[in-house]
Amino acid sequence: MKGSVTLVLLLFVTFNVHADSVCDKASREFSDAVEVYKKEGGKAFMKRILKNGPLENDTRSLSQSQSLGQIEDFFGPIESASILSTKVLGKKSCYIIGILEYENGPAFAVANYYSGAKGVGATSMFFQTEPEQILPKEFLVQ
Repeated sequence: MKGSVTLVLLLFVTFNVHADSVCDKASREFSDAVEVYKKEGGKAFMKRILKNGPLENDTRSLSQSQSLGQIEDFFGPIESASILSTKVLGKKSCYIIGILEYENGPAFAVANYYSGAKGVGATSMFFQTEPEQILPKEFLVQ
């Protein structure tokens, strides 16, 4: 019985270490993409977000940079960004909610990163300017 408990505990710790590393890597990828965004613009940001993922060269996914252009038209240039939340989904996925802070207002980004054969890359990404469209009500109101 003691051996079974030890094995279960070891598997639990191993899973959590692996799961944490997926979100750690995804968070670094997101932060690196934001730095690219600040220097090179929305198109470069989307290329960096999708790097290593299955949508890396997908023109429809890359066209989301147009959404960022529209946000910039209203809010001005990007100034900073933060990760608000990360959530492990399974063994190889990490769901990230981030805030992109522009000169005159925020936008919210949601990305799902997956640890695949080429590394950690986004499998989906979208943006909203209204936090209630993305964030849980409990996150916004206490």
